[in-house]
Order: sequence, then structure tokens, then C-alpha cells
Amino acid sequence: MDGVGTVSGRSGAAAEELASELLALKKASGLSFAQLSQKTHYAKSSWERWVNGKQFPPRDAVESLARLCETPPARLLDIWDRADEEREVAAGGRESAPPESDPGAGTSEAGAAATAVPRTAVAGADAAPADGAGSEAAPARRGRRGLWISAVVALVLVAGAAAAYAGVGTGGEEPAPRPSVRIAGPATGCEGTGCEGKDPKKMNCGADAVTVRTGSIPKDLVMELRYSRACQAAWGRITFAEVGATVVVNNSDGAAAADVVHYDRDVYTPLIAAPESGSTWVCASLPKGKQSCTGYFVPSQER
Repeated sequence: MDGVGTVSGRSGAAAEELASELLALKKASGLSFAQLSQKTHYAKSSWERWVNGKQFPPRDAVESLARLCETPPARLLDIWDRADEEREVAAGGRESAPPESDPGAGTSEAGAAATAVPRTAVAGADAAPADGAGSEAAPARRGRRGLWISAVVALVLVAGAAAAYAGVGTGGEEPAPRPSVRIAGPATGCEGTGCEGKDPKKMNCGADAVTVRTGSIPKDLVMELRYSRACQAAWGRITFAEVGATVVVNNSDGAAAADVVHYDRDVYTPLIAAPESGSTWVCASLPKGKQSCTGYFVPSQER
């Protein structure tokens, strides 16, 4: 789940444990919230809410803090996963159930209604009236019950006719499933390997881009792996870097693209393809030779 929800007031054990671990990491790093914001590109106010347990953090933010503090992220991400499951369970428990008095509530398909309702209706017709056989209200109730049975029988006939019509010309086989609807993403200038070597801004790949992996070379340089699902491509970016620092983006197909800081303190690479089942990563190096890389990103494993 990508949404960020409130933690305080309804938090589970895992969410509280996660906030405690983030606070411990923040204290151990000696970094202020402003410094965390500079090095991870998340807002200072967001870090304050996440670390103090006021709001549930994104998974990428947890991983970026772990990597910034040179701590293996696996344990923190395991706690995040458990906390996210707790939030899903809690959200499911708050959903209202359909009222029991409505015999059709919660059933949207004619077939389900046709198999579940007739037995109840027929049983009601055979049962004796609650106020005795001689009650004056019994004929009226029997009349209403007869109308209900007639409606159910009609529903069964309609459902059967629909099923028979669906099988005409197909030998009784199940009808083909309806194609899924694909929501169009932003208009882009390239896709996949067609993006390689091109500028992500000019191709509009930044329209839906997200930072999927981060890393750093202490004390300042921050590296990011940027990914666009619409372009099916990725690129590398470094910030807070000195002149002469280099950034390289690579994929498991052997493609790579690089750039170097000629002036100012940041630079980004051209695009490379981000294979759906392949890995992509970014490395950076300082002029004096110190180097570091992000973790691997595989698009098909992130959904």
C-alpha cells in the first residue's frame, strides 16, 4: 500500500516498533530533520511526523534512512511490511457489513441471488404463520409471500436465459473474459530501449517518475535511481556533489549511461531501459575515487 496513513490513535504494535526504530536511527545519526530532508529529498516536516510516530512513512523513506545511516534495510523493511498489514486489517475491520434485513444485500450477480434466495422463500411459504392459522393477517402475508416467490422464479428464469444465450455458438463453453481496462499514463516521447541515451526531461519521463532507490557517499553526495513506468526507463541523479563527481546508471542487459558534474553540485544521466524483470541500479564516485552504489530495482517485484 502506497498511501500514507495516520499512525497515532489507532497504531498497531509493528507501527509503534517502526517509529521507535526510526527515532533511534535518527538519534544515532546525529542529523537534524533539516539535514535528513537535504540528504533524502523528503520534507523536514514529513520526517518529523514519521520519526515521532504521527504518520505512517512510505517504504522508500524507511529504506533511504537505513542506507543513509549505513544500516542494512532488511530488518526495518520487514517491520514496515508487518505494520502495513496491520493497517490493512484495521481498515478492513472498519468497513460496514450489509444489513441482514435485506435478502439481496452483498449479492451483485443474478446467479448468486438465484441459488441463495429460492430456498429461503420456499421455506417461508411452507412455514406456519407466527400468529396462528386463524389470523386475519395470514392471507395478506401469504399473498405477499406468493409475490416474492414469483419474483424469485422470474429471476431464476432470467438468469438461466442469460446463461443459455452466452453459450450460443460456443458449444456451451464459458464466455471469454472481458479485457482489462488500462488507464493511460502521461504522454511520453519514448519507451524502453527507444529511450536509451535521451534526456528524461525532454522525453517527459519525469511526469510520473519516482525515486526508487537512494544511496550516499558521506558526508554530502546523495544518489538516486529515478524510474518512469510510462517510459519503462530509468536514469541516475546525484546532488550535493563536488565538481568532478560522476554518476552512472546501469541495467542487467548491459546498458549504461553516465554524466559528470562540470559545475554547480548536481547532474543527471541520460535514460536507459528499465527491463520489467531485469534489474537497474546507480553508482556514483568522487574525484578521489571513493565509490558507492544503490540497491537493485526490479519493476516486476515492486508491484
